Amino acid sequence: MARVLGLEEVSPSLKSALGSSLRVYDEVRSVFLSTCCVCTVTDLISCFTLPQAVVLPQAHRSTESGGFKNVAMKLSGTEPELSTELFSPNWFSGVSAVQIPMEIAEPLIKDPRKRAAALAKIVASVPSEMEGADVQVGPDLDGDEHDRDTAAWQAGFDSPGCCVGLYSAQQSRAPDSSVQGMHRIHNTYFLVCKAGGGAAAQTFHSRLVAALGTGQSLDECLKQGESPGPQGLRRVSLAAQRNRARILELAARAIDYHALDTISDNASNAGYRMAVTTLNVQTNVLRENPSGGWYYAAGCVDAASSQGLLASSNPHEGFVVFTDSNAGYKINLRNPAYNCMPFSSMRLGNNRDAVMAAADKHKKAISGRDAAHPDADWVRERFGWKAKSLGVDIEPPPLWGTYGSEEFITAWGRELGIASCRVMRLQPEIVSIAAVEPAKLRAAAKHVQRGAVSLF
Repeated sequence: MARVLGLEEVSPSLKSALGSSLRVYDEVRSVFLSTCCVCTVTDLISCFTLPQAVVLPQAHRSTESGGFKNVAMKLSGTEPELSTELFSPNWFSGVSAVQIPMEIAEPLIKDPRKRAAALAKIVASVPSEMEGADVQVGPDLDGDEHDRDTAAWQAGFDSPGCCVGLYSAQQSRAPDSSVQGMHRIHNTYFLVCKAGGGAAAQTFHSRLVAALGTGQSLDECLKQGESPGPQGLRRVSLAAQRNRARILELAARAIDYHALDTISDNASNAGYRMAVTTLNVQTNVLRENPSGGWYYAAGCVDAASSQGLLASSNPHEGFVVFTDSNAGYKINLRNPAYNCMPFSSMRLGNNRDAVMAAADKHKKAISGRDAAHPDADWVRERFGWKAKSLGVDIEPPPLWGTYGSEEFITAWGRELGIASCRVMRLQPEIVSIAAVEPAKLRAAAKHVQRGAVSLF
């Protein structure tokens, strides 16, 4: 029976799910660290020598996808019969960001007409698989002998949790990095993109699940062969950040920021340009352990393969960025949780229930004077989406409260190795977000339209 090591009390349901999915070789330790305990996480982990998994704050199992969130695992590479339920199909997804000059951002935010125009342009410029089944984004998993693409592909949103847009923040920093004692608040702006690897991630997941189902070990799946093989792992590890970098370039052009630093996508033959990112964090990362086995960052930030540190709150609150004392973004995170940090906030409900609850609100709003959404003016001013045209415009599920707020920094900053970092919160200003999935939107539209017909 696997044991579980958690920074806070692990829920019985999560403990049971991990215990049934992991093998004895992928040991998960059962130790609860309370706030009054004199031992540190390092002390507790040093008591053991076998492979393990660490349950980070805000850990849970998603009610939407069934994937584990904020759990760092160390898996055996040689033993067979690894449960495929451990892995999320959103391989190497994450968030990338570039800093935007004040003279570009502030005119858009302060003028309502310019804000609305910029929002419409960003929404129109980024393709989304939520528009319909005929839209596919992301590169193919298969490449040539040099790991280059063999076909053209389009960048865009590959899941309901994607977004891109302009975010504002108040950053405490000195006028110059060499000056001490002069820190003050500066307005800072970022273009931020949250997206995954699209077609490459989906293909990699299906091939890995199929290979593990035949009894192969992780080493056999990823160090040899072609299904998915070492090339598949290399290709999927870059697919999501390539997709995000191209989306950022599209969004920058949409807000008329043409001075964005870009670089050629060397893995493509089509001459695509990608944004040079300031921040690039990855989740659902599977990387080899030099001492044997594999590390898997399930729904949490893998600092070893990321550039900077960033965590996600709910869409209304935005993102949390960590900087050093000089406002630098290069954070060398070291902690006993395999150098991982929580990324996603707690999920409060699934998308289906949120969409149907929203549809009910829209149906009632037809006969009333109040807007369907309780914060409609604020949401419509800052968020836009490209949905399948079905006669009803329903806000995406994340805007109806399917995610909670970030709540781990204050309580667990020391244990996670971020106590000395400064915190900067990015707030949404002009953001394109993935729309309601077509199937769910179709059911919701029928529900609303039946209510409209009954009024006449």
